[in-house]
Amino acid sequence: MGRRLDYEVKTSVRFNMNNPQHVKINGVIQNLDPKIFKSKNQFIIDACQFYIDHYGEEKFMERKPEKQKEYVSADDLEQIKAELIRTAMNEARKEVIQLLGGVIAGMSISQPVIMSETVDKDDETMGSVMDDADVADLAMSWMSKGD
Repeated sequence: MGRRLDYEVKTSVRFNMNNPQHVKINGVIQNLDPKIFKSKNQFIIDACQFYIDHYGEEKFMERKPEKQKEYVSADDLEQIKAELIRTAMNEARKEVIQLLGGVIAGMSISQPVIMSETVDKDDETMGSVMDDADVADLAMSWMSKGD
């Protein structure tokens, strides 16, 4: 079987030999005069072109409805902008918390662990005061100062 080139499209035609119209067309195609038509393919293309030129393609081609154009209003743009800012801020918060958590985790691993039996009250209050929300708020305030 021959190799098909990228610019070629193959379409097949099926004839029903019980249908007189199909028998007539098949007889013409099979018995084309090679002095007039060099190929069956070109004969079919010429016949289709003649039909299109004389009857108009609008009568038998399906038209796809065009999509209605939608415009974005200034209010829509403001809503999109606010949503993007909100999403970016949430992602930045998550990233800062992850980075701070990694730094804190890295510091606690590299420091030697010294166990003491006495616990200062200042250490207990410091642990309860600095929770994730406080750290996130501090990080966000530091980020906003940079603007």
